[in-house]
Amino acid sequence: MGQGKSIIINTAALYVKIVIAGVVTLLSTRIALKLLGVDDFGLYNLIAGIIAMLSFLNGALLVSTQRFLSVAMGKGASINELTKIFNSSLFIHICLSLLLVVTLLILKPIMFSCILNINPDSIHIAKKVYDIMVISSFVTILTVPYNAAINAHEEMWMFALIESLVALTKLAAAYALYITPYNLLITYTVLMMLAVVIGGIFKYAWCRYRYQETRIFINKMYNRELISQQIGFVGWNTLGSIAVLGRNQGIAVVLNMFFGTLLNAAYGVANQLNVLVSTFAATITTVFSPIIMKYKGQGDKEQMLYVASLSSKISFLLSSIMALPILLELDNILNIWLTEVPKYTLQITSGTIITFVIMQMYPGLTRALYAEGHIKWYQIVISVTILLVLPLGYILFKLKYSPVSIIYCMIFAQILVLIETVYFSYRLLGFEWKKYFIETLNSAVCFCSVFICGYFLKGILNGINIYVSIAVVALFSVIVMILLYYVFLFSSKEKKIVVNSFINILNRK
Repeated sequence: MGQGKSIIINTAALYVKIVIAGVVTLLSTRIALKLLGVDDFGLYNLIAGIIAMLSFLNGALLVSTQRFLSVAMGKGASINELTKIFNSSLFIHICLSLLLVVTLLILKPIMFSCILNINPDSIHIAKKVYDIMVISSFVTILTVPYNAAINAHEEMWMFALIESLVALTKLAAAYALYITPYNLLITYTVLMMLAVVIGGIFKYAWCRYRYQETRIFINKMYNRELISQQIGFVGWNTLGSIAVLGRNQGIAVVLNMFFGTLLNAAYGVANQLNVLVSTFAATITTVFSPIIMKYKGQGDKEQMLYVASLSSKISFLLSSIMALPILLELDNILNIWLTEVPKYTLQITSGTIITFVIMQMYPGLTRALYAEGHIKWYQIVISVTILLVLPLGYILFKLKYSPVSIIYCMIFAQILVLIETVYFSYRLLGFEWKKYFIETLNSAVCFCSVFICGYFLKGILNGINIYVSIAVVALFSVIVMILLYYVFLFSSKEKKIVVNSFINILNRK
């Protein structure tokens, strides 16, 4: 399969998975909320949130394993070498999953006695739900090396297929609540855990059948040198994950300190809409990551940087065609979606989405830096920049500035992270920063031009049916953004790659 064809198939498969997962989430949430009731459903999500926050290592672990496998594949490593890498990674994940389980069980009494505000009548059930979710987290971490192996082999279509199966299993779990004679909350939690287990089994079976290096050998698990390298990479990569988590959760805390729960509601709505944009755009990073890392393994820095730049360009385009319709019609969307729109929701949501769009200007460069492996100072610098939002926001609120001022700080910090990423790419990889900044500026001009035109179009359509207005403005902004990007941003080589890839797909070559 040609690389262009592979990229399109993997991207299409992941987007289909996103659609299926989104529909399933809407349906299963509706059913679960109806049958469990507000209290039990809220209890489930509260505990799930605590577990997820304590299990944030998953993303850093996935990138680490994939990086070492992809770079080794690019170097043409033998099956024996790949087996050592995979088994060392599996050993790390087994240790971390056990450590997580022990940590969660130690924290359990503290959670239920000092932190969580739960009705005393529900404590017994809540503790069982907590224990079941601990098992789910254990399985999830053990599955990470298999996810990484699938991604490293550029077979994301299989990953998408299995994840879609997991999503449909979760939907079946929600419908099963109609017929279960047992406690609904316990049943729902157990079935959700089984969906995770089923997904893990399918990924293990596929990797065992498809990739020889994923076979388990006890004597190859403990490789001190490989384990040291992987843990070092995970450690610095985790720092960046902690910074983003700290910023996102910290903003909620700072807003709460000064303005109460009203602003938390607005920030919560902003994050829900941002997830829609981020999930759609971040998919392209997943598709291009193994390609970038394999070029590193082959020692082809020029091609690695080309793909890194191209993936960033495509990622910004995809985020833009999702963000523009939402930004242009945000007031109408909020009024349709919410019965009562919390104050400042419009401004906070717009700022949060713009922050993410800026992030999509450089994800390929980040993956190239990961491929290079020397990420210590890069992670330190960008983590400090990201976390600076919190003290700046606190100071501004003390000076009686608007709640939206912290969002402006977040946008400014993200622009600084973009500049820092380009700087480290130049210093460590020899990246052509001048050409990249010109392309970035052109991308921003395209985005702003479409937004201004869309804003005027919305004004012209003012007074007609609200749904027609949303549809027309969305269609206009998406089509014009794609056309401008294709004509002015893509080089002749990139246009040829896109066209030929689609032709190959249609011809089934």
